[in-house]
Amino acid sequence: MELDDADILHVARLARLQLTAAEVEPVRRDLNRVLEYVQTLHQLNLDNIEPTMHVSGLRAILRNDSVQPSLTVEEALRNAPEVREAMFVVPRIMGEGGEDE
Repeated sequence: MELDDADILHVARLARLQLTAAEVEPVRRDLNRVLEYVQTLHQLNLDNIEPTMHVSGLRAILRNDSVQPSLTVEEALRNAPEVREAMFVVPRIMGEGGEDE
């Protein structure tokens, strides 16, 4: 599957990237190389390979999920610059609809 300029511009828009005309070609070339490599990986015979989570064999040691003492809401909000209904108030960084406004 070969990506064209329209595909690149669509993916860039989804990622909220603004590519110049000069940037489209190098990005298209790089993404096509990545897709070629993935296609090569799909051709490998992995029937006798055990699934692994970690290549090194190390395992994550997780603690027990237990209730422990923590801050009260008042303590957590004590130094907040602005609080509304027991929540931190933070500046809006995106528009309402999620699309460019």
